Amino acid sequence: MKRIIFVSHCILNTASKVEQDEAGLEGEYRERRRLMELVLEKDVQIVQLPCPEFQIMGSRRWGHVRDQFDNPFFRSRCREMLEPFLLEMEEYCSRSDRFRILGVVSVEGSPSCGHGLTCRGDWRGEVETEDRFREIRGDLKMTEEPGVFIEVLEDELRSRALDIPVLSMDSMCKVISGL
Repeated sequence: MKRIIFVSHCILNTASKVEQDEAGLEGEYRERRRLMELVLEKDVQIVQLPCPEFQIMGSRRWGHVRDQFDNPFFRSRCREMLEPFLLEMEEYCSRSDRFRILGVVSVEGSPSCGHGLTCRGDWRGEVETEDRFREIRGDLKMTEEPGVFIEVLEDELRSRALDIPVLSMDSMCKVISGL
């Protein structure tokens, strides 16, 4: 039986991430290496999901928060991007004798692809003064909820009666270790 995981785009392609200090990503990169080692060791297949932020705004984007993406336009675009992957998931699930989807792997903290942790805030408007910038930054916080892309994905999975969990990299490592 082929075991499969679907992964958030930047797990396999860190070039798609918003520009930031790489030192701040040390823990995430360590988890990613551990996940990739286990995937290879246990012969788990990988399907890379698209990055909605990169596809919509490209590589020169600023960091965003969930609140900015929580709108009908972004959600509609997420559904469009996810459609071929949802069909692929449906096909794999219809052949449970040959395939087992272990889950979808999130990137915690992402406003799009976080599952149990995302960034929120009233991040909007023009940053015309240093005071305005401090005011906006002071409103940012991490919350225990999904990013918009993952939320749309979970809604679509439910509507199609697909029982596929969304897990953090650490949780998926535990699942794969137990195989």
